Amino acid sequence: MTIVAIDHVAEGRFQQLGLSADLLVRALLRADAEAKLTTGLEPPTAEGTTRYGKTVRYVREELIPLGWKSDNYRNFCRTIHPSGSFSIATSSGDEFTGVDVPGMKPSTKYPKGDLTALAVKQNANQGVLDLGDDYAVGAVDLAVLANIWILLQRVTDETIYAELSLPTGIENGVIVDWEERILLPQISRQNPPPAVAVEEPPSGDGDAYNVEVALR
Repeated sequence: MTIVAIDHVAEGRFQQLGLSADLLVRALLRADAEAKLTTGLEPPTAEGTTRYGKTVRYVREELIPLGWKSDNYRNFCRTIHPSGSFSIATSSGDEFTGVDVPGMKPSTKYPKGDLTALAVKQNANQGVLDLGDDYAVGAVDLAVLANIWILLQRVTDETIYAELSLPTGIENGVIVDWEERILLPQISRQNPPPAVAVEEPPSGDGDAYNVEVALR
């Protein structure tokens, strides 16, 4: 049975994990602001690719100052809790992402790779899949894949639906089952919180500056 936490229960659970809803919402809105800069003249996947990459970046920018670490083991991008006991990856989700619908669970929108499949099996304590020589025991550090949480998001024209959830079931590369789901409040893309400060990288002379991004 999947545990679903919402509202004040969700916030308490986030705090237990060293997180907060505000922190994750801020990262998602910053990534959304950058995804909105795509115009349709880029390749068709540009908006989704931008959203994914910037979500990873902005989650890390929020958490690394708090002692978290980043890791890109075999291009599996995780942000690791200071204790090393769990980490966060990110993905897009289906229409049940970020909402509590009785009898329904979210799935990842697209199939995931072999390392994600291994991580889900690790979470479920179901042993190791046979994924060939490249992923044989000894070729992959299974400790890296333990306790992977997924920051799952679904974006519509008006709203970002999101949750932080612990996956335990995967079929044909699609994550379909979860031990625990911690739902974020629905995030308005039309009337978001005040402008999000986006840290720009230092310029050549060593000075840094902020750009206030007004979300449309």
